[in-house]
Amino acid sequence: MKKIFLLFCLVGILSGFKHYNYSSGSLVVIVNKENPVSNLSVSEVKLYWLRKIKKRWPDINKNIRPVDYKSKNGAQTNFYEKVLNLSAADVDTYFTQKQYESAEKPQDKFSSENDVINFVGSEVGAIGFVNSGSLSDADKEKVKIVCTVQ
Repeated sequence: MKKIFLLFCLVGILSGFKHYNYSSGSLVVIVNKENPVSNLSVSEVKLYWLRKIKKRWPDINKNIRPVDYKSKNGAQTNFYEKVLNLSAADVDTYFTQKQYESAEKPQDKFSSENDVINFVGSEVGAIGFVNSGSLSDADKEKVKIVCTVQ
């Protein structure tokens, strides 16, 4: 009986490690396949995602639509820390302030990476982020990676 209990404990620990490694892997920033932008630096991603440079994408004249998650996850934590250098509270405050000052729409929020990928794939102006392992070959037909964050 003790061996079975220890086996279940070991399986639980190992699956926890697998989850940790998956969420701490590289993060990719994605845009719609129709967006002519092909490569962005981390600092450019920050400026576009926060709409600090412009409110519309150059060349396609579409609104920039930052995409986020409804609840905290590994991809969001990595993006906020490594790209934005902001806390979750700072991001919320930033978008609330922009909405108050200039009636700018806040970021679109979704429940899962799959929802983020599907929205970015259907909205030409969207810019989002997901863990690199969540993009399938089919997803790469509708979105493209413009930045990889380690």
